[in-house]
Amino acid sequence: MKTAVITGAGGAMGSYLVEALEKQGVTCILVERERDLLGRLTHMLDGNRHFFYKADFTNQKDIQNVISDITSKHKKIDYLFNVAGIGIYKKLEDLTLSEWRASMDINLNSVFMFSKGLLPLFKKSEDAMVLSFGSGMGIYPSKNRVAYCTSKFALRGMSLTLSKEFKGRGVDFVLLTLGSVMTDFGTGGLIYRKKLEQNGKKYLNVDEVIDKVMQITNSPSRSDEYPLYPEGYGNESKS
Repeated sequence: MKTAVITGAGGAMGSYLVEALEKQGVTCILVERERDLLGRLTHMLDGNRHFFYKADFTNQKDIQNVISDITSKHKKIDYLFNVAGIGIYKKLEDLTLSEWRASMDINLNSVFMFSKGLLPLFKKSEDAMVLSFGSGMGIYPSKNRVAYCTSKFALRGMSLTLSKEFKGRGVDFVLLTLGSVMTDFGTGGLIYRKKLEQNGKKYLNVDEVIDKVMQITNSPSRSDEYPLYPEGYGNESKS
């Protein structure tokens, strides 16, 4: 039986991924910072088969406590899905140091900590994979998003480097590089995105993304990066 750790498990993307994994019989270890979202997952899933952790991804001690508990209770981990993220879209003049730090902690540092901390358990799996949710903003720089773009550029560099570092060593590091997705992530929420969509902006839907994740998960061989963009994505960054 496969076992997966999912960070940001209660969000729009994370919860859909958890459902897809459960349908395939995967034991899910869910890590979420929002108590209400974690409670919803607890009611939705079988608590006798799955595991639930509340953690603040800006707090290194919180993350380390979760990692320590996972390593004490599980003999192996097959998959780590780094879904947790924060989108603070502000120009430099308006960005605070705490917002900058939160962007780095959640989008980058938490991925490093979980990847490193769970590495001994990955090595005991016959099919280990660390899949991180990247962004096209880690390839196409966009004005007024300095914290988000910087964190995603760095995440891409880390994932691609680790893919090379662990090539042939039994752990696949994979980056799913996403264009705009129709969720409430980032500034503006769903209402704002629906307005942009009405004006012609294209979005991926969550089902498309999760289908791609499961395709990668179940593949006998994996690439280091999978770009997934809606039509026209990246054009705005050229202006």
